[in-house]
Amino acid sequence: MIALPQPETLASHVRSYVNTAEHNDAVFNHFTARTWEHSILAAHRRHVDENKLGYGDPAFHDLWFLLLQAAAEKFPTPRCLEIGVFKGQVISLWALLARELNLPLEIHAITPLAGNPPPPLSLWSRIRYRLDRGYREQVKTGNFYANEDYEAIVRAHFAHHGLSFDAINLHRGYSTDPLLLESLATARFELVYVDGDHREAGARHDFATFGAKVVPGGWLVADDAAHDLPGSVFWKGYPEVTSALSELAPLGFVNVLNVGHNRVFQRIG
Repeated sequence: MIALPQPETLASHVRSYVNTAEHNDAVFNHFTARTWEHSILAAHRRHVDENKLGYGDPAFHDLWFLLLQAAAEKFPTPRCLEIGVFKGQVISLWALLARELNLPLEIHAITPLAGNPPPPLSLWSRIRYRLDRGYREQVKTGNFYANEDYEAIVRAHFAHHGLSFDAINLHRGYSTDPLLLESLATARFELVYVDGDHREAGARHDFATFGAKVVPGGWLVADDAAHDLPGSVFWKGYPEVTSALSELAPLGFVNVLNVGHNRVFQRIG
């Protein structure tokens, strides 16, 4: 039986963390239970589930709760960036926690607010899957999304919680867009969440480019990146994203905690 730390803080979990199957499973189950025990986190997650507004696991809500508290204690005004917004699950949770806990967060988001629909299923698409490595990787890493009015969906998501999407610093486009990158050339962040292109080249770009923008002592959270972790009660994400994590160590990042397929790295150097 794994004894998880009290009091419940990010620092206490980091101190006690060991990368074993038993500990990873215990952490995942514990964070899941904590989300459903917390009225704000549980209400937000139920809204996401009932309206199909995102993926991931309920355990991540409690992880964000602890991370944002830690960031606000460490930095005067934490600048938080999400790459890959989809329907606004994470940035709406950040904004909600900032309001409810009086956290002075500056929230940024990189997203095209557009779909990436797959081609119609046909004999040609089956042949293409066999012959086109890039297309095959898009399919395998879940990189296709239906065409929907994502801006309207995200705005409604925020409005449901009494939040304003206009308060978010929106950087509209893909994380590889030259003009977007130029606009963020001098930007620095205390917390970056990478949940964009899950192909290996795309993930490597995001880890290298935006990892370099994390200040010393700050954190980068990698989504869908636990393919090599021991454990049996959580989905582990994609090998392509996990392979791309090798971009982080040269930048001074250390993997300090893992909750399911969300891996937390802190920039020490």
